[in-house]
Amino acid sequence: ELLSAITDRYGGTVLIVAARKGHTELCVTLLSSLPQADRLKLILVNKRTALHSAATLGDTETVSGILNCLDADQQLQLLFTQDNDGNTALHYGAWQGHTEIVKTLLGNLTSYQRLKLLFTQDKGGDGDTALHKAAQWGHTEIVKTLLDNLTPEQQLKLLSLKNKEGMTAAGHYTNSDTMRTLEHYQKEADYGVNYRMFCNIYLEF
Repeated sequence: ELLSAITDRYGGTVLIVAARKGHTELCVTLLSSLPQADRLKLILVNKRTALHSAATLGDTETVSGILNCLDADQQLQLLFTQDNDGNTALHYGAWQGHTEIVKTLLGNLTSYQRLKLLFTQDKGGDGDTALHKAAQWGHTEIVKTLLDNLTPEQQLKLLSLKNKEGMTAAGHYTNSDTMRTLEHYQKEADYGVNYRMFCNIYLEF
């Protein structure tokens, strides 16, 4: 309770401040000093959590440190936690162009959990997914990371998902390299889906 009660003038807990400053060992020490059941409670005191802050800064060590202090269920709840703007830590990692952060956040998820997180849209903003964020700011490697390991059907669904403005990821202003990458995945996914349909029809005869 004391760790939750001590805040800076912006309402940030000691844990938040430590994450913003990149003090990984302090974050881990603070969380480890608490019983397992109370660790997530401290993190969630602030809607924009320490994980959001570390992901924004591209601090992979702190992101990993925080996640490793939690059990699997707590990790999952934290990964899906949205701040006041509706952004998850994945949104911020993609937005800021931190490829290793994105890989770390997606790393331990099952296929279903990964897919669910990829389709999470920021509720308080434009309704963007992490793919929208990465495309908008021209982070080509992150676009690839988000789309890789998905089936063609899943890729097409994510690529066609529109935000509140009616825009897909490709509809955002992007640099030419990112646009070419999105078009490549769209083309390959289209081919994959059509090829599967052809095979299914062929096997029926």
